[in-house]
Amino acid sequence: MWWRGAAVAVAVAIGAWALPALYDRRTASEPIVARESLTIDTVTRGTLERSVTAAGTLVPDRVHIVATAADGIVAELPLRTGSRVRTDSVIARLENPDLSVAVADVRAQLSAAEADVASAREEAAAARLDEDAVLRSARAESARATVEATSDTALHGQGLIGDLQYRSAIIKSAEDRDLVSIARSKIAVGGADATAKIAAAQALVDRLSATLAAKRAQEATLIVRAGATGVVQNIAIDPGQRVASGTELARVADERDLKAVVAVAESDMRGIVAGLPASVRSADGAVIDGRVSRIAPTAANGTVPVDVTLEALPRGARAYQNVDGTIVLDRAQNALSVARPASANGASSVALYRLDADGNRAYRTSVRIGNGSDDRVRVLSGLSAGDRVIVSDTSSDDAPILRIR
Repeated sequence: MWWRGAAVAVAVAIGAWALPALYDRRTASEPIVARESLTIDTVTRGTLERSVTAAGTLVPDRVHIVATAADGIVAELPLRTGSRVRTDSVIARLENPDLSVAVADVRAQLSAAEADVASAREEAAAARLDEDAVLRSARAESARATVEATSDTALHGQGLIGDLQYRSAIIKSAEDRDLVSIARSKIAVGGADATAKIAAAQALVDRLSATLAAKRAQEATLIVRAGATGVVQNIAIDPGQRVASGTELARVADERDLKAVVAVAESDMRGIVAGLPASVRSADGAVIDGRVSRIAPTAANGTVPVDVTLEALPRGARAYQNVDGTIVLDRAQNALSVARPASANGASSVALYRLDADGNRAYRTSVRIGNGSDDRVRVLSGLSAGDRVIVSDTSSDDAPILRIR
């Protein structure tokens, strides 16, 4: 029976030698990975948003351009960029010596023309007095001639005066009546002439008055006002600078009406249309909802400007403040999702390592994923809610199992 004990001893020795060998072969196929080097996420079920994020700025929807209406030299700039202004706030004061001389010249011409009108009225009044005197004298002479003619007619009928004296009295009476008529006509003609002269003089006064008013109005525009309520965004001139009429002096933005302009990469523009829900996040973390209102027709520097109309404004919002914009392309309800794996590239199948219950081993699993947001992807198959998955880069590992320490 001694040989049985020897066999058992040999078997034990062989087992002691073989088990470590088998263990070494098993562990050799399970590379060891440090837990702290991994990014692990849990598969969850819920609403998944597919969105696009991009940097943007708050931009005034209405910008008022302040321009000068007259040539001039910038004498004063009372305000600076960032100043809050009202409609009547002074942006700049200009000087224009030529315009000042022109105003003085027109004013002098107007004074002379007004004097001419007064003189024409006085001459007309004096001429009318003379003509009235002539008419009164003609009437008096006509009355005397009429009386004499009447008397001589009676005497001639009685044979007391001769035909010559009688006829002379009749002719004189008719002549004086004609002189009265002529005097009346001269008054009418003289009045019309005086009226024409006064009207001509007054027309010159009116023209010069209009010219002076225009010059004064032009002179008033040398004080350039904001013309709108808001904040001065920029001042495009400097003191001492000569500017022409129509030159832009400044821009005033109404910061009560801001929109977000988000620069979306051309590669992310697929599916973005007007009306999509969007939001912006300001530097202090405030999130404001809005909607896509306009998409620029062309790209610039690889990005497409997308306008987002906001439902409200972040506290302390100002024009050209930087924000982060998010445009929601769609929302999937009751969807499985996981943090975006490093190997994910759109809708595809990827190999991920799923951890076991105790988290010490991870098993290589084929997972089909769909589109998602910037940080999460939709799980179409291969995983279940609650599974823990390594989402960091494991491309250097192709073993079916990883040991995690």
